[in-house]
Amino acid sequence: MKKPVPTLYLFNNIFYPQTVIPLTVNDDVSKQMLLTSYQNSTDIALFHPHTRSRGVGTLGKIILVDHNSDGSLSVVVQGLVRIKLLNMDNDDPFPVYHIADYYDIDEKTQTLTDSPIERLHLVLESWLIRHVNSTRERERFMKDMSSPAKLINNLCMFVIKDIELKQIFLESTSLLDRVRMMNALLVGATPETEDIGMCEAIKSFERLETDQYKNAS
Repeated sequence: MKKPVPTLYLFNNIFYPQTVIPLTVNDDVSKQMLLTSYQNSTDIALFHPHTRSRGVGTLGKIILVDHNSDGSLSVVVQGLVRIKLLNMDNDDPFPVYHIADYYDIDEKTQTLTDSPIERLHLVLESWLIRHVNSTRERERFMKDMSSPAKLINNLCMFVIKDIELKQIFLESTSLLDRVRMMNALLVGATPETEDIGMCEAIKSFERLETDQYKNAS
């Protein structure tokens, strides 16, 4: 178990390791927490309190802070690793949780083929061409896609829109499953987002598994 960390709830997005997320907060408590964490170089946990969530979030480090003229605070957070929130240490003035590492299962006996990975690289590249004007930035970003896990995490951040589906990807402990799901969800050469029918099918299946998990707990 790691030492307790300050925790920020995300209500409109899911955060992943090996990605960055910009955040803007207006309330004094959140501003205090983020500024203190930045000044002390303290990691923070970002977590979406979804009803299906098993307490899985992402540990991040604030890499940029900007004070806005309207009094709000903007930060950029770099995702580090997935974590599981255990018990709350305190909630005054902001939530602080004990956390534990959250790992993928060992899949050495199974092989991840190049074909879906290559296709998903092209899908992300085509999405970037449509949404990022700078060729240099696109090339720099794609060169940084050094592993299948990082590729999937960034597709989740930018291309997948459904919050429940995003949480399913975050909680999955099988990289092979995440690659297969992503390959099935992103239909065609230049999908703008996930296929709705496949999304609903995956969510329905995962809800059954979640109910079984809760009943067994």
